[in-house]
Amino acid sequence: MSRLPPISGGSRRRGIAFVAALSVGQAASAGMAAFATRDAFAALHAGATAPPMVDIGLIALSGLTIAALRVAERITAERIGQDYAAAVRQTLFRHLSRLPARTVARSRGGSLALRFVGDLGAIRAWVGVGIARLISAAVVLPAATATIVAMNPFLGIAAAMPIALGLIAMAALGVRYGEAHRLLRSRRARIAADMSERIPHAPELRLLGRLRTERRLLRRRTERLISAAVRRARGVGLLLAVPDAVSGIAAAAVLLAAGMTGAAASEAAGALAALGLMIHPLRALSGVWDRHRAWIAARDKCRAVLDRPPLRRDPAPRAPLSGHPPALRFERVRAGALQHADFSVDSGHSVAILGPNGAGKSTLLALAAGLDAPTRGRVRIETRAPTGLTTAERRRLIAYVGPRSPTLAGSFRRALTLGCARRPSDEDILATARAFGLGPVLDRLGGLDGRVAEGGRSLSAGEARRVLLARATLSGARLLLLDEPDDALDADAPALVARLLRGAPATALIATHNPEVARQADRILFIEEHRVIACHGVGEGEC
Repeated sequence: MSRLPPISGGSRRRGIAFVAALSVGQAASAGMAAFATRDAFAALHAGATAPPMVDIGLIALSGLTIAALRVAERITAERIGQDYAAAVRQTLFRHLSRLPARTVARSRGGSLALRFVGDLGAIRAWVGVGIARLISAAVVLPAATATIVAMNPFLGIAAAMPIALGLIAMAALGVRYGEAHRLLRSRRARIAADMSERIPHAPELRLLGRLRTERRLLRRRTERLISAAVRRARGVGLLLAVPDAVSGIAAAAVLLAAGMTGAAASEAAGALAALGLMIHPLRALSGVWDRHRAWIAARDKCRAVLDRPPLRRDPAPRAPLSGHPPALRFERVRAGALQHADFSVDSGHSVAILGPNGAGKSTLLALAAGLDAPTRGRVRIETRAPTGLTTAERRRLIAYVGPRSPTLAGSFRRALTLGCARRPSDEDILATARAFGLGPVLDRLGGLDGRVAEGGRSLSAGEARRVLLARATLSGARLLLLDEPDDALDADAPALVARLLRGAPATALIATHNPEVARQADRILFIEEHRVIACHGVGEGEC
């Protein structure tokens, strides 16, 4: 299992220290402005013949300095937040890539996508804004209060009491409305996941007569979302109202204390100036509670993903691979629905697997690819477990064509060579593409530099499958794992599979429902009731 990276890790530690230093600078500037305000009022009260230009200049300089420091603080905090969000994003993606394929397939795509969008946004907001504002408030508020105390202890006590009560009230409100925040996020995530699942199929849902039902479901969940959002807004509104109330009460308390103790008017003016500079961190602090609750919810969701156990790695010593098409062995293997598999594929030979849906054909290929691990028994590529191969070894050795093999947005060249250990020449790419019937696609897209849409949406299902077969040929892999290679293909499917097998001197394992495709292999395995029950030779080959 993986862990979230520490917030203060790497360069972020220096960034946080710099934010603290900027906060100290703001506190010093606020203190200088308060004392300058006191001295300016004292000079004016004494009937000075000329304006106290030095004090006025210090007040102006303090304001400019505080503004510049806040800008620098915001930029630094944003960099910290973005850096941490990037670290979490990398950790999540790396962990997901190490999960068993079955685990990822069972997860809702919309929910996983939310981890990389909504949750990372909440994490960035807390680390990049919430922590910075918390540091600033923790430095500026005590420093400004100390400044007032230094001017006049009675005025300092009068200002500190309502501020302390306001902080207590904000903490209590933040805790009280934490559940409202969690509920809102949960309902928002539910709608986002539902819509990400349904939007691509909206036209077909209309044909199925589901439009009214889906709209009714969306309306009901939207009403629940609105209810949760109003409840959270009530709490946030109260939080934001506290600083305004505190500032007014604190100012009144300072003036009342000044009148009761006979404090100088200049001291009261300086205290009020210090109070004015405390309003910004107080208001910023009111939003910290909200961001902290969002951070807790997002952190827990990300931890739930990282707590999923990754694919078990084979601990056996790594013997070097021979460089020839490898032999593939399944030794009393059990995994998922597959109850028993005990067979081998000799070096350079091909085996086709026939059987009904759910028999375990795709499981066998996922095990051979190292996408899953058996719960019992062993899978071996030569002497190595597929899960023990390094990334470089797997990339050079295996070409896997599965039902969800990716076609990413980008050039057509990229679609044809994605994952190739060595990039073939454009001449080889073009020749292979045409050999697999992709000439019309080349003409339509404008050659290898033409753009393929996200998820291969600019390709038909059959064209996308031809791209995967051409990619497997171009990869030069020595082990071909083909899961329903004829899916969405026309009558040319057997010939295309035969072309792939002839064009790549490799060991091959093929899962298919098509007997004509199976006959392109040297042997055929039959699977029923999740067990290998028969094996027949093809042509001159023998089981």
